[in-house]
Amino acid sequence: MGSTRLYTVDTALEALKKYDIYEPDLQAWEKELNLEIPVDAYGRKQYSPHHVNLFKNVKKHIALGRTIGEIKQIINLPPIETSKPQPKIETASQPAPTQPQPSTAQPVAGPAAPIAAIPTAQAKVIQKSPYASTPRKPAIRSGASAGAAEVINLVQRLNKEKDQLYKKLLETEKLNSHLYSANNLFHKKVREMASQIKQLRENFNENEKFKLMDDKARLHKQLIDAEKLSQYKQEEILNQKLQNEGLRQGIRQLEGRISALSSPFNADKFKGDWMETGQLVEIIYDNFGINIEAERVRLFRISEKPTRMYGQTAIINTAYQYETNSLWKRDESLIVSYIDEQTLDGELIAEYILDGVPVAKAVYRVTCRRSE
Repeated sequence: MGSTRLYTVDTALEALKKYDIYEPDLQAWEKELNLEIPVDAYGRKQYSPHHVNLFKNVKKHIALGRTIGEIKQIINLPPIETSKPQPKIETASQPAPTQPQPSTAQPVAGPAAPIAAIPTAQAKVIQKSPYASTPRKPAIRSGASAGAAEVINLVQRLNKEKDQLYKKLLETEKLNSHLYSANNLFHKKVREMASQIKQLRENFNENEKFKLMDDKARLHKQLIDAEKLSQYKQEEILNQKLQNEGLRQGIRQLEGRISALSSPFNADKFKGDWMETGQLVEIIYDNFGINIEAERVRLFRISEKPTRMYGQTAIINTAYQYETNSLWKRDESLIVSYIDEQTLDGELIAEYILDGVPVAKAVYRVTCRRSE
């Protein structure tokens, strides 16, 4: 089995280039997250694949508006004791690990297909990876003060976005006013020029008339160009109106979300039998080569009142123990919003654990329909 691939600063930046991550970002995050990056004999930094994935996740959470303090609580930091490089471990060639096979029997509310047992010798070799880390479960804050603080922060952020949309709306309305004024002024000038031509036609001699005809042809061409410009301006005004309507719709959506945060929460609405359909969004890590499903469909039951996160969004935590192999278990966190009487929508985080050690984690986009 080969050693874990290591990245230098240059190769790590090349892998992170498409995420708009640069060397100053790495230096700042290493300091703020207290990361201890190992170095080789020449003093060059050696990043592991876990470090590269960590920087991707940090960039994603910053783009979502989270602070470094909040990011520390929801991402998996590599332990300091495993950050230092270790000598390459040479082992005898092992047969390829068998992929976990799903069980043919699935209960209605039971776990997904169990995974076949992996030989102990192979498991130990995999655990010797010099950069394997033990990820932490996302911390779910509890308590009235923490929940209230999260709701207040969310409301403040939504109000700020609403104010920004109002500002853009005022700017577009002001631009529309300028466009209308310019259009009226242009037509006024055209009418004045036409009046001047009529007056000159009555007062000047024949030679002047020929000159006026030339001027008329030129003005006629200018008028055609002006009509084209006016049509373009009208289209621009129409586009601005469409943008204004989009901004108003965004404001209405934000107002609806703010209203939902202050509406009463009824946990009983989540109870019952549901048919879940999920699509794989991201594999956060996979230290064991598990065959994680790209799609999943299951029938499950919510019998206990879920915990409210914010608004009409709740979280349901479930732990599954595989009957065919007691060393394996799966923890799932279902975070869904109540859409209507028949629909829940949100995401599911599935974490696979072998003998108490998390080895893989995946995120699914899920929609649940009530089962009759």
